[in-house]
Amino acid sequence: MEVVHRSEEEDIAPLSVSGVWRSVAVQLEVYKERPANFAFVLALLTWAAAAYRIATGVYDDAGICLDVRTLHFAGGPSMRWLLHVFWPFEAGIIRGFLTSTVLLVFGYALEFELGTAQFVALLLGIQLGSAFLLLHFGFTTCLTSFEAAFAGLAVMTHKVNPKVHSDGLGKSLKLPFEVEPRWHLWVLLGFLLLQATDFPKAFVQQGAGLVVGTLCLLREPEVWSEAFASIRSRSFSAGAAAHVALFVFTILFMPLTVVEAPPELWAMLQAAMVDGRALSPSWWAQSVPSSLPLVHMAMRQQIASEALYISKVLPSFALPLLLSSMQIWVKGYSIFIVILLMYSMNSPVWRYPHWGFVSLAYLAVAFWKLPAAAEKSKRA
Repeated sequence: MEVVHRSEEEDIAPLSVSGVWRSVAVQLEVYKERPANFAFVLALLTWAAAAYRIATGVYDDAGICLDVRTLHFAGGPSMRWLLHVFWPFEAGIIRGFLTSTVLLVFGYALEFELGTAQFVALLLGIQLGSAFLLLHFGFTTCLTSFEAAFAGLAVMTHKVNPKVHSDGLGKSLKLPFEVEPRWHLWVLLGFLLLQATDFPKAFVQQGAGLVVGTLCLLREPEVWSEAFASIRSRSFSAGAAAHVALFVFTILFMPLTVVEAPPELWAMLQAAMVDGRALSPSWWAQSVPSSLPLVHMAMRQQIASEALYISKVLPSFALPLLLSSMQIWVKGYSIFIVILLMYSMNSPVWRYPHWGFVSLAYLAVAFWKLPAAAEKSKRA
């Protein structure tokens, strides 16, 4: 009987510690041999702006950021169109490092694959579309950095899926699989979101970029057919995406607790249901004193700081988990949501459950049962 000896690199899994650090090292080695690109220049300028902001202690974005007047050329051409993309979203060495790293990966992976002209067109187009979406509809009043465009470009990178090969490298860097920089980009964007002090603003900014990037993909007919097939088959990915979206909406927009129950609440609610006022959000806001959503409560220290950290971690890394083939992560989400419920009830402002608390309770159960439900629908 012949004994087959497997080489060491054949035993390396992509998600193992060795697989992760080797995939990073492979990219560094391969990128060194590739020519400098437009994204590399942007990374240098971004680092210069980050260093200037740290050195001077300038924290006011008012004179640099893109606002709605500048967007619509109300005051004529402005240097803000050029400067706002290089000004960091927030000050800090870590953010400057993450931003420049994202640009380098985009340059040596996506730009190398598509060409500089198409890459620049995508970058500027997504940035402009995101700026219009954020400023015109009032999601923000001041836009800085390329972070919105990063999210849109990450969508394009995931679709194009440029690969890096370890062929020709030393034995210590050999990998039995192709390195896909798109996963590294999603993780870097997750850390950018997690590191943001103003988490809601950072999330909305990346969300706008994701919307614009997805709209760019919708030009391709196969994207429509794949999405329709996924929804029609009630796949795990479609269900998980819907529940993650509900979770994000819950922690950012739904009030968590009824601060003070008005007298004769049940009679008032019955009357409102009869005449239809209960269907109006304004009636709930005026008649039932409610708290802020969970994230905003945590930012105002009305709930434990650990709840804010959990609320930032779960959405930050949801996209790479949704796009992967793994399913076990939803169990972890369910457990962490239960922890959020416990932190909520320990808040000093907690009185009675509101829609946000009810939604979190539903999500804790739904995330836990999601893999079994998807498997059941697949068999049916």
